[in-house]
Amino acid sequence: MISNYENFIGIYDDVYPAGYCEHLISEFDRLENNNVGTNRQKSERVKKHIKDDYQIYINGKNIYIEPFEEQNSADLFFDGLQKCYNNYTEKYSILKDGNIRGDAMKMQRTAAGGGYHIWHSEQGEGPHANRVLAYMLYLNTLPLENAGETEFLYQQKRFNPIENRFIVWPAAYTHAHRGNAVFGEQSKYIVTGWFYYD
Repeated sequence: MISNYENFIGIYDDVYPAGYCEHLISEFDRLENNNVGTNRQKSERVKKHIKDDYQIYINGKNIYIEPFEEQNSADLFFDGLQKCYNNYTEKYSILKDGNIRGDAMKMQRTAAGGGYHIWHSEQGEGPHANRVLAYMLYLNTLPLENAGETEFLYQQKRFNPIENRFIVWPAAYTHAHRGNAVFGEQSKYIVTGWFYYD
C-alpha cells in the first residue's frame, strides 16, 4: 500500500489485491439486477441535486457478496479499511484517544451527469453529529475527460477516480466537498462510508 497526505486527506493506493475492485463492480451489478439497493434520486431531500446515482448498503446480514478468491469480500474490504485507518492515525495520532468505529460499506454507481454536485460535509446534526472521518474507495478509473472527481472546496483539490485508490478525510465543514459530474458513457463506481465516535 502506498500512502500520501494532503491537507488532512489520506490517499492510499493499491490497498486491495488485483481484481478485487472489478469483483465488487460485478457484484454491484448482480445485486442491482436482483433489485437490491435504491436510486438516491427518489429521496425528496436530495433528488434536486442528484441524477442517476444508485447505491447499495452492504450490511453483512441480508445482502450477500460472492467471495473473492475464496475470501469473504466484505471482510476483505474492512481489512483494507482498517489498514488505511491505522495508517491515518499514525499520521494524526490524536484520533487514537477516541473510541472510533467504521462499519459502513455503501457501494455506489454514478452514471453520466450523475453525482451529488452541491458542496457538503459529512458531519451534521442528529445521527450524523458523531461522524469523525469519511472514506471512499474508487472501484474504477475514469479518463480525465470523463471527470467525476471528488472536489474539496477549501483545499482546492480534486481527486480523479483511480481504481484501488482509497481516500480518508475529516467529516467536518473544513473538508466540504462535492462529486463532480461524470461525462461520457462510463459510470463511476465507489465504496464509501464513515468513521464514528461511539
